[in-house]
Amino acid sequence: MSVNLAEDLLLLGYEDDGTPTADSGTLDYGLAGAVLVELAADGRIRLAGGRVHVDETTGATAQTGDPVLDHGLRRISGYGRPATPSELLDAVRSGLRDLVLDGLVARGVLRREPHRFLLIPLPRFPSANGGQPAAETATRARLEALGRGEPTDARTHTLATLAVAAGLTASAFPGVARATVERRLAELPEPWPVAAVREILDEVQLSIIAITTMFLTGS
Repeated sequence: MSVNLAEDLLLLGYEDDGTPTADSGTLDYGLAGAVLVELAADGRIRLAGGRVHVDETTGATAQTGDPVLDHGLRRISGYGRPATPSELLDAVRSGLRDLVLDGLVARGVLRREPHRFLLIPLPRFPSANGGQPAAETATRARLEALGRGEPTDARTHTLATLAVAAGLTASAFPGVARATVERRLAELPEPWPVAAVREILDEVQLSIIAITTMFLTGS
Protein backbone atom coordinates (compact mmCIF):
# COMPACT_ATOMS: atom_id res chain seq x y z
CA MET A 1 0.00 0.00 0.00
CA SER A 2 1.41 3.35 -1.01
CA VAL A 3 1.55 6.21 1.48
CA ASN A 4 2.32 9.88 1.01
CA LEU A 5 5.37 11.57 2.51
CA ALA A 6 3.51 12.89 5.58
CA GLU A 7 2.11 9.41 6.30
CA ASP A 8 5.59 7.94 5.98
CA LEU A 9 6.92 10.47 8.50
CA LEU A 10 4.05 9.92 10.94
CA LEU A 11 4.64 6.16 11.01
CA LEU A 12 8.24 6.87 12.03
CA GLY A 13 6.97 9.12 14.83
CA TYR A 14 4.78 6.48 16.50
CA GLU A 15 5.74 3.45 18.58
CA ASP A 16 4.41 -0.02 17.83
CA ASP A 17 1.93 0.37 20.71
CA GLY A 18 0.37 3.32 18.94
CA THR A 19 1.79 6.12 21.09
CA PRO A 20 3.98 8.96 19.82
CA THR A 21 7.72 8.38 20.16
CA ALA A 22 9.68 10.24 22.82
CA ASP A 23 11.25 12.52 20.20
CA SER A 24 8.03 13.37 18.34
CA GLY A 25 7.29 16.70 20.04
CA THR A 26 7.77 18.62 16.81
CA LEU A 27 6.35 15.96 14.49
CA ASP A 28 3.53 18.28 13.37
CA TYR A 29 6.03 20.66 11.78
CA GLY A 30 7.66 17.78 9.96
CA LEU A 31 4.28 16.66 8.65
CA ALA A 32 3.54 20.17 7.39
CA GLY A 33 6.96 20.30 5.75
CA ALA A 34 6.29 16.98 4.03
CA VAL A 35 3.05 18.37 2.59
CA LEU A 36 4.79 21.48 1.25
CA VAL A 37 7.54 19.42 -0.40
CA GLU A 38 5.07 16.98 -1.96
CA LEU A 39 2.92 19.83 -3.30
CA ALA A 40 6.04 21.35 -4.85
CA ALA A 41 7.00 18.02 -6.38
CA ASP A 42 3.47 17.78 -7.81
CA GLY A 43 3.85 21.24 -9.38
CA ARG A 44 1.11 22.75 -7.21
CA ILE A 45 3.25 25.37 -5.47
CA ARG A 46 6.51 27.20 -6.15
CA LEU A 47 8.89 29.43 -4.26
CA ALA A 48 9.55 32.94 -5.59
CA GLY A 49 11.17 35.75 -3.69
CA GLY A 50 11.26 33.62 -0.56
CA ARG A 51 7.47 33.16 -0.59
CA VAL A 52 5.25 30.30 -1.63
CA HIS A 53 2.83 30.81 -4.52
CA VAL A 54 0.10 28.48 -5.72
CA ASP A 55 0.74 27.58 -9.34
CA GLU A 56 -1.67 29.54 -11.53
CA THR A 57 -2.02 26.79 -14.13
CA THR A 58 -3.43 24.29 -11.64
CA GLY A 59 -5.54 26.82 -9.78
CA ALA A 60 -5.94 27.43 -6.08
CA THR A 61 -8.93 25.11 -5.72
CA ALA A 62 -7.78 22.21 -7.91
CA GLN A 63 -7.94 18.91 -6.04
CA THR A 64 -4.98 16.54 -5.91
CA GLY A 65 -7.10 13.53 -4.96
CA ASP A 66 -5.15 13.13 -1.70
CA PRO A 67 -6.98 14.55 1.36
CA VAL A 68 -3.70 15.36 3.10
CA LEU A 69 -2.31 17.32 0.16
CA ASP A 70 -5.67 18.99 -0.47
CA HIS A 71 -5.67 20.15 3.16
CA GLY A 72 -2.28 21.75 2.58
CA LEU A 73 -3.35 23.37 -0.67
CA ARG A 74 -6.44 24.87 0.98
CA ARG A 75 -4.39 26.24 3.86
CA ILE A 76 -1.85 27.81 1.51
CA SER A 77 -4.52 29.25 -0.79
CA GLY A 78 -6.49 30.57 2.18
CA TYR A 79 -3.55 32.32 3.78
CA GLY A 80 -4.51 35.51 1.97
CA ARG A 81 -1.10 36.37 0.56
CA PRO A 82 2.09 34.66 -0.59
CA ALA A 83 3.77 33.50 2.63
CA THR A 84 7.16 32.20 3.69
CA PRO A 85 7.57 28.44 4.22
CA SER A 86 7.98 29.12 7.94
CA GLU A 87 4.62 30.90 8.09
CA LEU A 88 2.95 28.11 6.16
CA LEU A 89 4.29 25.40 8.43
CA ASP A 90 2.11 26.83 11.17
CA ALA A 91 -0.89 27.21 8.85
CA VAL A 92 -0.67 23.72 7.35
CA ARG A 93 0.10 21.83 10.58
CA SER A 94 -3.23 22.81 12.19
CA GLY A 95 -5.42 19.69 12.14
CA LEU A 96 -2.93 17.86 9.93
CA ARG A 97 -1.88 15.07 12.30
CA ASP A 98 -5.50 14.02 12.91
CA LEU A 99 -6.12 14.02 9.17
CA VAL A 100 -3.08 11.82 8.52
CA LEU A 101 -4.04 9.42 11.31
CA ASP A 102 -7.64 9.24 10.11
CA GLY A 103 -6.47 8.40 6.61
CA LEU A 104 -4.20 5.60 7.81
CA VAL A 105 -7.01 4.18 9.96
CA ALA A 106 -9.50 4.35 7.09
CA ARG A 107 -7.12 2.42 4.82
CA GLY A 108 -6.43 -0.26 7.42
CA VAL A 109 -2.80 0.65 8.12
CA LEU A 110 -3.48 1.68 11.74
CA ARG A 111 -6.41 1.20 14.10
CA ARG A 112 -7.82 3.62 16.64
CA GLU A 113 -7.69 2.37 20.24
CA PRO A 114 -9.58 4.42 22.87
CA HIS A 115 -7.36 5.49 25.75
CA ARG A 116 -7.44 8.12 28.49
CA PHE A 117 -4.77 9.82 30.56
CA LEU A 118 -5.98 11.76 33.62
CA LEU A 119 -9.49 11.70 32.11
CA ILE A 120 -8.18 13.26 28.89
CA PRO A 121 -8.98 11.25 25.73
CA LEU A 122 -5.66 10.27 24.15
CA PRO A 123 -6.38 7.49 21.65
CA ARG A 124 -3.59 5.19 20.55
CA PHE A 125 -2.94 4.17 16.96
CA PRO A 126 -1.26 0.75 16.84
CA SER A 127 -0.82 -1.18 13.63
CA ALA A 128 -3.99 -2.78 12.33
CA ASN A 129 -2.21 -6.11 11.79
CA GLY A 130 -0.65 -6.33 15.26
CA GLY A 131 2.88 -5.86 13.95
CA GLN A 132 4.80 -3.15 12.18
CA PRO A 133 2.82 -1.78 9.20
CA ALA A 134 4.17 -3.06 5.90
CA ALA A 135 4.58 0.49 4.62
CA GLU A 136 6.75 1.37 7.64
CA THR A 137 8.83 -1.78 7.26
CA ALA A 138 9.61 -0.90 3.65
CA THR A 139 10.45 2.68 4.59
CA ARG A 140 12.75 1.62 7.42
CA ALA A 141 14.61 -0.74 5.10
CA ARG A 142 15.36 2.17 2.76
CA LEU A 143 16.42 4.39 5.68
CA GLU A 144 18.71 1.68 7.03
CA ALA A 145 20.38 1.46 3.62
CA LEU A 146 20.81 5.25 3.59
CA GLY A 147 22.27 5.06 7.10
CA ARG A 148 24.87 2.62 5.80
CA GLY A 149 25.84 5.15 3.17
CA GLU A 150 24.16 3.42 0.23
CA PRO A 151 22.64 5.45 -2.64
CA THR A 152 18.96 6.24 -2.29
CA ASP A 153 16.02 7.79 -4.12
CA ALA A 154 14.71 11.36 -3.84
CA ARG A 155 11.76 10.37 -1.66
CA THR A 156 13.86 8.54 0.94
CA HIS A 157 16.45 11.33 0.94
CA THR A 158 13.67 13.87 1.51
CA LEU A 159 12.04 11.79 4.26
CA ALA A 160 15.37 11.45 6.06
CA THR A 161 16.01 15.19 5.75
CA LEU A 162 12.60 16.01 7.24
CA ALA A 163 12.95 13.41 10.00
CA VAL A 164 16.30 14.83 11.11
CA ALA A 165 15.03 18.41 10.92
CA ALA A 166 11.97 17.52 13.00
CA GLY A 167 14.08 15.86 15.70
CA LEU A 168 13.12 12.29 14.76
CA THR A 169 16.64 11.01 14.14
CA ALA A 170 16.46 8.43 16.94
CA SER A 171 13.16 7.11 15.59
CA ALA A 172 14.17 7.05 11.95
CA PHE A 173 17.76 5.86 12.49
CA PRO A 174 17.91 3.83 15.73
CA GLY A 175 21.44 3.66 17.10
CA VAL A 176 22.88 6.09 14.54
CA ALA A 177 24.10 9.51 15.67
CA ARG A 178 22.46 12.56 14.13
CA ALA A 179 25.87 13.87 12.98
CA THR A 180 26.47 10.61 11.11
CA VAL A 181 23.10 10.80 9.35
CA GLU A 182 23.66 14.45 8.44
CA ARG A 183 27.09 13.63 7.02
CA ARG A 184 25.74 10.79 4.91
CA LEU A 185 22.91 12.96 3.61
CA ALA A 186 25.43 15.63 2.65
CA GLU A 187 27.50 13.06 0.76
CA LEU A 188 24.55 11.91 -1.35
CA PRO A 189 23.73 13.51 -4.73
CA GLU A 190 21.14 16.29 -4.81
CA PRO A 191 17.77 14.45 -4.48
CA TRP A 192 15.63 16.83 -6.54
CA PRO A 193 16.86 17.99 -9.95
CA VAL A 194 13.84 20.32 -10.13
CA ALA A 195 14.88 23.65 -8.61
CA ALA A 196 11.39 24.45 -7.29
CA VAL A 197 11.29 21.31 -5.16
CA ARG A 198 14.88 21.66 -4.02
CA GLU A 199 14.30 25.26 -2.90
CA ILE A 200 11.13 24.36 -0.98
CA LEU A 201 12.89 21.46 0.76
CA ASP A 202 15.85 23.67 1.72
CA GLU A 203 13.60 26.39 3.14
CA VAL A 204 11.36 23.92 4.95
CA GLN A 205 14.37 22.18 6.46
CA LEU A 206 15.84 25.42 7.78
CA SER A 207 12.47 26.57 9.13
CA ILE A 208 11.78 23.28 10.95
CA ILE A 209 15.27 23.24 12.45
CA ALA A 210 14.78 26.79 13.74
CA ILE A 211 11.39 25.86 15.23
CA THR A 212 12.63 22.63 16.82
CA THR A 213 15.64 24.43 18.28
CA MET A 214 13.31 26.94 19.93
CA PHE A 215 11.09 24.11 21.13
CA LEU A 216 13.98 22.19 22.69
CA THR A 217 15.61 25.23 24.33
CA GLY A 218 12.33 26.76 25.43
CA SER A 219 13.34 30.15 24.02
